[in-house]
Amino acid sequence: MEIYMDQKPRLSVLLSFQNQRDEVESSLTAFFELETVPFELIIIDDASTDGTGQAIQSLLDYYQHDHTFFFEHTAPAGRGNCLNEALQQANTSIIWVPSSVQEIDEEKLAEAISSLRNADVPCLTQTFSIPGNINQWVNFIQDGDFPYDGQFMWNLNAIPSAKQFFNPYLNQCHGIDWILRLGVDTLQLNDSFFSVTEFEQTPAPSAADRQELILSLLRQPGVQSDERQLLINLLLDLPAISETKTTMEHGHDLLEKAVALKKDGQLSAALECIEEVLENEPGNPDAKQLKIKILERKRRFVEASELKHELQSDAKTIHPELDTTDIKTSIIVPTALYGKPALEHCLVSVGEFCNPANTELIIIDNASLDDTHDYLQEIKEKNFFNNTVITNKQNRGFAASVNQGLEAAAGQYACIIHNDVEFTSPAITMMEQLMDEHPEYALVGPLADSTLNPDQLAKNADMYDQAIVQTDYLDSFCMMVRTDAGITMDEEYTLAFFDDIDFSFQMRKAGYKVGIIPQVQVNHHYGTTTFALDLDTESELYWKNIAYFNEKWGVETYSEDELKSLGRFDQLLALDKLVNPLYPEKAIQERFEELFTDEMRTEIMKSDYDAETLQHLVHLTMVMEKRDIMRRLEDRLDDAELPAGLIYELVRFYFDRNIYSRCLHYLNKLTSQQESLQSELYRLAILIDEKKIEDAIPKLTELLDKAPSNPHLYKLAGDIHSFENNSEEAESFYALAHQINPFNFSENEKEFFLK
Repeated sequence: MEIYMDQKPRLSVLLSFQNQRDEVESSLTAFFELETVPFELIIIDDASTDGTGQAIQSLLDYYQHDHTFFFEHTAPAGRGNCLNEALQQANTSIIWVPSSVQEIDEEKLAEAISSLRNADVPCLTQTFSIPGNINQWVNFIQDGDFPYDGQFMWNLNAIPSAKQFFNPYLNQCHGIDWILRLGVDTLQLNDSFFSVTEFEQTPAPSAADRQELILSLLRQPGVQSDERQLLINLLLDLPAISETKTTMEHGHDLLEKAVALKKDGQLSAALECIEEVLENEPGNPDAKQLKIKILERKRRFVEASELKHELQSDAKTIHPELDTTDIKTSIIVPTALYGKPALEHCLVSVGEFCNPANTELIIIDNASLDDTHDYLQEIKEKNFFNNTVITNKQNRGFAASVNQGLEAAAGQYACIIHNDVEFTSPAITMMEQLMDEHPEYALVGPLADSTLNPDQLAKNADMYDQAIVQTDYLDSFCMMVRTDAGITMDEEYTLAFFDDIDFSFQMRKAGYKVGIIPQVQVNHHYGTTTFALDLDTESELYWKNIAYFNEKWGVETYSEDELKSLGRFDQLLALDKLVNPLYPEKAIQERFEELFTDEMRTEIMKSDYDAETLQHLVHLTMVMEKRDIMRRLEDRLDDAELPAGLIYELVRFYFDRNIYSRCLHYLNKLTSQQESLQSELYRLAILIDEKKIEDAIPKLTELLDKAPSNPHLYKLAGDIHSFENNSEEAESFYALAHQINPFNFSENEKEFFLK
């Protein structure tokens, strides 16, 4: 084993992550804990949206490794481009590009580096034999048992500079691609010096990746005519490898792509996608609605106007009794999961208290799991309230669903309601009249028996003496919006929380007023959908959206003057009450670092505090990643009764770090009243992660009976089947989790965030 006397890096490790938060800690920790192999780490976060970047930065702050360089992309570039970018930053000749790492055998790693440096070959392979001829390569590509990129190590000194690049068109199999392009012998090791994380699966290359590899083989010199024909035949067979889609599914994908392109401002590209949809489905109303919006953005108003008339003509052809020019209000109702019972009650009240002569109904079905589709088909055939049904193949979230409804709305007003709202009076008509009389208001809402906005509680009705009471924001359970305001919801809020407050702020920024109408009240069965999705005011999404909202609108998290009026220790306690526990604000972090001096550390460790103060200190040091102090303070709370909120935050903290003994320690502190579906989910996830499958299966069955809409359970069911090598069953469960919550769960990969 080679001994290094200085700390100059001998190895450049290139890492690219995209939405791999669960893999970050184990991968980086495995490197940072190396003691005898000096290395440099070049990390690129490829526009992750799941907190991967924050997880990386947290670990970098903790370990303070001198030769680590971190770059973040604002838009995805792909793994090949990321690796090329990292390669430009490399300062050593030995390159290693693993996708993920669980453990490293340091002695074997050092030997591998030394062997490659001393050998006259450009590549070292671990536990992988390179195919020797074209026929073997063809069999290899057809079989699909591909090695990890981490099984290859490269010596740039032995590679021509013109060939020192990663194929930007490949998603994986970069090691194989280099071998094909170089066409050289390799140094082969029978033992591997690393293991991958549990989330890493043996690469199953796509048809596009296989195509790139076949093209690399065709470019090799000396390929015989019969070999060339064999490769061409393999290339022609590739469409059979990828799953073909129906015209309708393809059109749906193109529409989703068009929506994303429109959001990014790529209007011409979006229009091309829509034209392709309309070529196959000339009557597709969703495509026409989207095309109208884009034409208007491009200021092609004549074409947009013609298409509007065409759309109205289509509607009258299907339903001659429908004249969209008479529509005054469009009622928009998103629904999801097992929402049919709530939706039925909602629509019964619509039929009882709304006027079908000037009202249309737009229902957005977010890939419901029950027979909602059949129910909606039935009301569509009856043309109940001039209805339009928009069906999404995944749960797009509340904001995106509302925007779909607004795009389709023909009314002067749009009344957005949750599917668990019931009208008990002619609320629509009453709100219409007041908005007619008060054009300065673009957004109004009623009171309800249950709401997250205390100003809209029905019990407060006697407090108001005006027809419309101006307010800062509304709860989205029922909001009537003036459609010509042209304002849509911010879809960054994904499934729920703060999208309605943001919508209200947008209205006010545009110069409109937002108001409560006290004389109008509705029944709201709060939480019918969000609770089923395991979303509440302690969920990760809630805190993530608070952070996004505060940053977007410049909301100050604390008053500098009020804080400075307190003593230094009391300032710390005040920060704990103000800080976002999952996405701590930069200003609060900076203030904490100013206060948390060595003297303050010493004072905290020597002082004797009551249980409540200790709880605040444990929580604050947890949020600020002061693990050494946190752990010692925790020991003082072993005999204390802890509030459920703190227990769940501690469980989440240790679960995210795979420290399951501490998770179970705190889960066992929960009283029977504090136990919840969330605690059961943590216990189940730990059983599965520790491969106690026999214990996990009955627990999973029990929880699925209790919470059949919960996406975490389907993800965990997929994990069980994956461990048992039931790949088809695993993929079906992952697909269900993705359908219910596509923002947190991948359709084909084992990505999971238990929040």
